Amino acid sequence: MKNIVKTIMVCACVLILTGVVALTGYAEKLVLATLNSVEGQTTAKALREYGELKGIEVEIVEAPYSNLFEKEVLDMSQGTGLYDIILLDDPWFTQFAESNWLTDLTPFFKAKGEAGLSDDFIPTSAAICHHPYKTGTPYALPFFGNAQMFFYRADLFTKYGMDRAPKTWDEALDMMKKIMAGEKGVYGYVMRGEQGNPVVADFMPILWSFGADMFTEDKTQVTLNTPEALNTVKFFLQLRDVSPLGSESFDAQELATYMLQGKAAAMINWPAFVPAFEDPKQSKVVGKVGYAPIPDGTAKGSSEIGHWIAAIPAKAKNKEAAFDFIHWATSAEQQKAFAKALGTPPTRKSVFTDPELTSQPAFKHYPVLMEAIANSSPRPRIANWNEVENTFGIYLSTMVAKKITPEEALAKSQEEVEKLMKKAGYIK
Repeated sequence: MKNIVKTIMVCACVLILTGVVALTGYAEKLVLATLNSVEGQTTAKALREYGELKGIEVEIVEAPYSNLFEKEVLDMSQGTGLYDIILLDDPWFTQFAESNWLTDLTPFFKAKGEAGLSDDFIPTSAAICHHPYKTGTPYALPFFGNAQMFFYRADLFTKYGMDRAPKTWDEALDMMKKIMAGEKGVYGYVMRGEQGNPVVADFMPILWSFGADMFTEDKTQVTLNTPEALNTVKFFLQLRDVSPLGSESFDAQELATYMLQGKAAAMINWPAFVPAFEDPKQSKVVGKVGYAPIPDGTAKGSSEIGHWIAAIPAKAKNKEAAFDFIHWATSAEQQKAFAKALGTPPTRKSVFTDPELTSQPAFKHYPVLMEAIANSSPRPRIANWNEVENTFGIYLSTMVAKKITPEEALAKSQEEVEKLMKKAGYIK
């Protein structure tokens, strides 16, 4: 009889504890898959702080950019549930959402008495966390507010006759040529020409500035082999001609190095590098760099949005605690703390306009970055974007290296991207 009573009591305790887990989101352990960069370090730091706050164990799985994508796809596609939280580059999001690999966050918002993502998030930051884009189901929260900006040596632009940011690409190129001719060892532009993501990221804002795009709005036609796209690549090659030799192998870090050393007059890059440019221990150009929106071409300039967003896998073991973490980590209070500690850009309007931050040199670009995010464009919302970007990036980089002509690059890109879009079912 005693054994029966004992068994009943143990079972009751298990049921009570299980109920507590379900109701409170308590978990013994949370596992995060993240990037091994400043964004990833910030996410890892946030989870460790959350773990200490809640008294739970945490595990951080870090990987380089391409390896992170592979790890996450492998776990999602096999449904192994290795991770409770995943950090996604926003172009990956469509594939994950269309494949039903992510958890709908709606019930978790409702449990907190919220309708969805806070209105404090910049609308374009919130839009990329929904599938379909902007109006669909919320599957993520925006962690880091990346959008490309135009970086330029304000001191040199002033010296050569322009005491403001260039408004058009023609103005910008004219200044780049003047500076390169007059300043020994300074290049007019530094191009990000490495195959795949880097060269495409450098190219897309310019493509949009010239009134072109990769696809029609409904994604049923590829629009790379067009007069507008040809005008864009010809201008892109003029930027290459005022860039250092070997730019076909440059990524974002190489661009930042040229600017830090005072060897670049201009570039398109991500805001994560701003704190380094304003740090006397790292930079020769403190106080000399200007931050501006992407210049206009034949159309209004538009930044490429490049947020890192946090989502919960559909097979995650601790969804309640995972949501509680990403909700806490993307709060205004935490985003401000991460900006101050590590320089990671926020996604909330209240943090971008916080006087304590905007009064400091390291955050003087915040008004421009907030505008850039608000007016940014997402990369095409297609599930096979990684394949498409890599293919297009090979031909762009090969063109930058002078191995094929602009016409050949666009014709081959059109042909190969059409094949990928047909394979994915976008083109019938």
